[in-house]
Amino acid sequence: MERTRNLKLNILLLTLVSGLLFLACSDDKKEMEPMPVIETISGTVAFTNIGARAFVFTAVTGSGISTDLNVENAPLTLKIGNRYQFINNAGAGHPFQILGIGNTILLSQNNVEGTLEKDNQVNYQVDGMNITFTLTQNLADQIAPYICGNHSSMSGRINAVN
Repeated sequence: MERTRNLKLNILLLTLVSGLLFLACSDDKKEMEPMPVIETISGTVAFTNIGARAFVFTAVTGSGISTDLNVENAPLTLKIGNRYQFINNAGAGHPFQILGIGNTILLSQNNVEGTLEKDNQVNYQVDGMNITFTLTQNLADQIAPYICGNHSSMSGRINAVN
């Protein structure tokens, strides 16, 4: 009888301890919500070309974007976290691409699909000759030069800054 009573107490004690451990280990935190997708354009840059030799930035508006205007293949500085629109006045023969380390294509204006084009946070969009994207930290960590998809001499540096 005493043995049965001790066994029942041990089972009860084990059940209580298990319940307390379960409660202590339970995570009542909500799932992390995804970062909001940025829709508002911070800065716009328009560019044209000099034959198959160079891209030339002709106008910059908004914030978080800077470059030298009317200079061949000028470096481009973009602020991380901002959304940008690129207006390609060079035409379909000069598709704008953003390359990553090792010359992987991250974003591409032509029919080549870049590795970050389906990233919801980058929110890459092509509208005719215009491209729009958000410079996320992930994109900034991989970004290398911009280049023409048809002419490798049309290339310049992209600097991503905080």
